[in-house]
Amino acid sequence: MATEVRLPQWSMGMEEGQVVTWHKQVGDVVAVDEPLVEIEAEKTTDDVLAPVAGTILEILVAEGETVPALTVLALIGEPGEAIASPAPDRPSVQITPVARRTAKELGVDLEAVVGTGPGGRITEYDVISHATDTPAGAVGERASSPTTTVPLAGMRRVIASRMHESIQSMAQLTLARQIDATEMIALQRALKAEGTDVSVTDFVLKAVTVALADHPALNATLEDDVITQYARIDLGVAVALEDGLIVPVVRDSGAKSLAELSAEVRDLAERVRTRSVKPAEITGSTFTVTNLGAYGIDAFTPIINLPEVAILGVGRAVEVPTRDGDNVVWRQMITFSLTIDHRAVDGAPGAQFLQTLAEIIASPAALAD
Repeated sequence: MATEVRLPQWSMGMEEGQVVTWHKQVGDVVAVDEPLVEIEAEKTTDDVLAPVAGTILEILVAEGETVPALTVLALIGEPGEAIASPAPDRPSVQITPVARRTAKELGVDLEAVVGTGPGGRITEYDVISHATDTPAGAVGERASSPTTTVPLAGMRRVIASRMHESIQSMAQLTLARQIDATEMIALQRALKAEGTDVSVTDFVLKAVTVALADHPALNATLEDDVITQYARIDLGVAVALEDGLIVPVVRDSGAKSLAELSAEVRDLAERVRTRSVKPAEITGSTFTVTNLGAYGIDAFTPIINLPEVAILGVGRAVEVPTRDGDNVVWRQMITFSLTIDHRAVDGAPGAQFLQTLAEIIASPAALAD
């Protein structure tokens, strides 16, 4: 009897995956645990392995298709084996919200409409075309300048879903504070001049891990009405890509030295950019840091990475004139934006965390030990 190869559900939040590349074709012989197909899911890619040895009898999902988790991707069996080809567990034809509304207004049966959008998606133009017996291309013509449409799919779709769920399901509150980072930046530059390649961001991440040790209420998750505070800090570090954002996780970051933390963040970021990071390396964080300082941003409202209860946004360093007795001196200030889930954390504990972080950054020598 043929064995089904299904799309794994690599994490509880994984709903779907996209077939990127088939490594094998129908008729190929495969061994147990041999890579069959590359899948993009949860903002990363990984291979699905052969569960048994045998021959590829049928491939049910083509490259480029996105299907729900646990969908049957292929069948493996003996050469020439008769198979009862299962109906692929694929979603029905996608229909845009505007198309559904237009069909209702015009009394059009969507079952009778042929979609011309990406992947056969039914668009507003297809509905109007069916109702008026006019080619969809003509319906969609516009007198204005040409436009570009980009399907909300793949990584962008996952991000959109997660961000929407985060905003909808939480009572999010953002606290912002300017912190004097002059001494920290000076120490980072001194270390770099001596040949120790650590960045300001590395110092910030180390300072965050130290501060979280004193504020466990922020190193926590909220799921099913249960708040779980963690003794170990698994720090998520947001890495921006051209088509989205991935958050790899530095495990037990509180136990790592500044140099070790820096090296691991650099390695994870590089593997994120080359799409070689594994699903297990981008799940299970307990607190997240996202830095937009390199883009000239002073402050912003970071959105919490579910199911965590807090996220810290880091802005750029800016020289600010400050009073020193009767004199005015220039200091390097960074604005930190802390978003908390007000269901699990009140404003005062969030403010106290920022206070502790400010004290650590003001006296950064211990961070480099």
